[in-house]
Amino acid sequence: MAAGLAERDRAQVAKDFNALVGSENFLESFAQLGRKHFEEKPRGKAILCLEIWAEATRNPTFAAVTHEFERDVVSRMEALFRQAQENGLVAPEVNVRSLAVLVSTLADGLFVRRAILPDFAPEREIAAVMAVVEAAFGGRINLPGGPDAADSQEKSRELLKSH
Repeated sequence: MAAGLAERDRAQVAKDFNALVGSENFLESFAQLGRKHFEEKPRGKAILCLEIWAEATRNPTFAAVTHEFERDVVSRMEALFRQAQENGLVAPEVNVRSLAVLVSTLADGLFVRRAILPDFAPEREIAAVMAVVEAAFGGRINLPGGPDAADSQEKSRELLKSH
C-alpha cells in the first residue's frame, strides 16, 4: 500500500514539476505549487506523510520507498532548478543539488507542521519558506556543494531529456 501511495504521489510531483518547465514567472509558479500542496490538499495528506515517515524508521520496506521517493523528488527539483539556472532565474553560483535538498527539507518541515499544528497558517508559512527559497535562488544563501554535486549535473540533464 505504501509503495502504491508513493508511486501515485511521485507521478503527481512529476506532473507538477513538468508544468513549471518554461513558466513565464517561475518563482510565482513555484510558490503556487507550494500553496497547492500546503493549503489546498487536505491536512489528512500531511498526517499520512508523517505516519509513513514514522513507519520508515522501523520498517525497511517503508524506508526504501521513502528513500526512493525523496531521491526522485530531489533529482526532479535539481533538474528543474538547473534549467531555471540556465534561463537566468537561479544565480549561476548556486549549487542546484544543494538548493533542491534545501527546498525538500523546507517542504518536509511544512508537511510536519501542517500535520501537527491545528493552527497551521499556510499563507504565512509558505511566504516565509518562499522568502528563503528566493534568497537561495538569488545566491544570497551560501549553500554547500555536497559530495555528489558534480555527478548530479549529468543526471539532471538526463532526467530533463526523458520528459
